[in-house]
Amino acid sequence: MLTRASEVFAELTLGSFSGLTVGYEDDQPVILGERAGGGGKVDVAGMSDGTRDQLYLALRLASLERYLSHNEPFPFIVDDVLVNFDDARSRATLKVLAGLSERTQVIVFTHHERVVALAKEAGGERAFVQRLGREETVKNAS
Repeated sequence: MLTRASEVFAELTLGSFSGLTVGYEDDQPVILGERAGGGGKVDVAGMSDGTRDQLYLALRLASLERYLSHNEPFPFIVDDVLVNFDDARSRATLKVLAGLSERTQVIVFTHHERVVALAKEAGGERAFVQRLGREETVKNAS
């Protein structure tokens, strides 16, 4: 699972981190992010809020993928998961989620119009937007 989480983390951070590794602090295992290009290892406390969120999401996605490989799919629902991400990392994350949507239903709640636009871009024809409080359902036609 750590191997897949490392791959996803590298994707979500746009290669700023090359992956994840396990280190030890007071004889207890801890997850560390490996900076790309041999830039060292960073513990969770040393990461920005956005990078920390990307780490946790990478772990959740790797766990979900493992679960889906042995079980029936179930919806993956997130609410404003991109709130601490810049546009480039949001776009990368939405592409990963679009890939996951080939195996299970992915539902992303947001109140940010930029996330809606990025989701349409990343998801192509797989992205559907439902605006709450309106009767219309918009399907991305690109």
